[in-house]
Amino acid sequence: MSAATPEQRRPAVLSGVAVPALDAEALFDVTVEDGVFSRIEPSGTRRGDEPELWPGYTETHAHIALPANFDDTAEDPRIIALQYLYHGVTHVVDMFGYPMVADAWEAGRAASDLPYPELVHCGYAVTAMTNAAGLSGHGVEFPTPVYMLAVEADLDQALRNNAERGATFLKVMFTDGTEQPGSKVRFSRLSERVLRFTARIAAERGITAVIDCNTLEETRWAYDCGFRLFAHTVRDRTLGDAEWKDLAGARFVSTLSGLRPMVMTADDFLAAYGREGFAETQDVRNLDAVRGLEQPYGITYGLQETRTGALGDMRRNALAALREGNLLVGTDSGNTGAYHGYSLLGELDLLRGDDPSLADALRHQATVGGRRYFDELRGESGAAHPISVGAPATYNLHAPGRPLSALPTATVVRGTPIDREAVARAIAGLRAAAAAGTTTHDTKEGAAL
Repeated sequence: MSAATPEQRRPAVLSGVAVPALDAEALFDVTVEDGVFSRIEPSGTRRGDEPELWPGYTETHAHIALPANFDDTAEDPRIIALQYLYHGVTHVVDMFGYPMVADAWEAGRAASDLPYPELVHCGYAVTAMTNAAGLSGHGVEFPTPVYMLAVEADLDQALRNNAERGATFLKVMFTDGTEQPGSKVRFSRLSERVLRFTARIAAERGITAVIDCNTLEETRWAYDCGFRLFAHTVRDRTLGDAEWKDLAGARFVSTLSGLRPMVMTADDFLAAYGREGFAETQDVRNLDAVRGLEQPYGITYGLQETRTGALGDMRRNALAALREGNLLVGTDSGNTGAYHGYSLLGELDLLRGDDPSLADALRHQATVGGRRYFDELRGESGAAHPISVGAPATYNLHAPGRPLSALPTATVVRGTPIDREAVARAIAGLRAAAAAGTTTHDTKEGAAL
């Protein structure tokens, strides 16, 4: 990224803005100098119509290496970085496969006049070996490699190699693919012995571990083995008070956007992709693909009822976690139909539903909560509040009363205001240049597991 211009280094003052992450009732005067907040002072009482300043969004569950498009083409990682930037997403957690795209991402960052989102990654995930029934561990069906663990000793090699690639946390794949009671088993699972060993070694080495589970049974096993960060909410039932008590302190990522495309009709897709920002950042050929959809993919693959039930359970469990402050907002983007940047704003609307009282809590979890999680995965727990004197001036301005899925009215990254039209032009240029070099992989049936 090029150095800041004199105009960008000049102090910028925001007078009389709301900062709900600090005080829901007060107004503040905020000064930005040299890319950081230099002054944040109360300046009055909020009336309700003032612009709101929030930290940039954090995507807590992404897969940069997976193809989100309906023709199974993978986007250039440089495009993905700009897709996030366009939507005000300034921090991204890549859940596996980043080494496959690292060179392109870093080359793009070095060449870009636009700031890139900050990114933290796990390297390659770990999963189970193929079992006696011929089922492989979840993750091997995707184009990005994973490490398969048969015995405890295999973990050390995975951790060492990932660390050499710059990984700062561990992603553990632990689900047999079951979504609802009676649905089929699709994958092998790590043994309890290896699972317990993995949690212990990660803790001893100070490595934060995130685990991928579907069902309450899997979640309980993982929790009993020592895991507390879950890449998805439970999807085979709605948890009751006793079950939440048994999972005290556990945190869950929402990921409704990654599963929902499997059960959507053509009209559902066109409505979901009709918001501002889709045509500017995504491949519009996806609109032609969904217009021609005769029935949901869930019907085609015999998953419509289980996926619909799973989505309902996931949302109810996500909102229960929200009430306890234990929800992380993420999308599983990279799965078919779940788009980088765009789908995170849609995820907020899916979670909010018809309850406007959830808006501030959801935005808080998608910003402050997400940033805390990002710092934790980066090994920087206890970092300063993202809106505090001395912190990088990375934030969005929002018009009050608009849908959670609406684009921010302004995005600033480390003191640099983002020109969305320039971002859109850069995306179009990269897409045109890369059109002949995209890769494909058939993922629709296995998406969002």
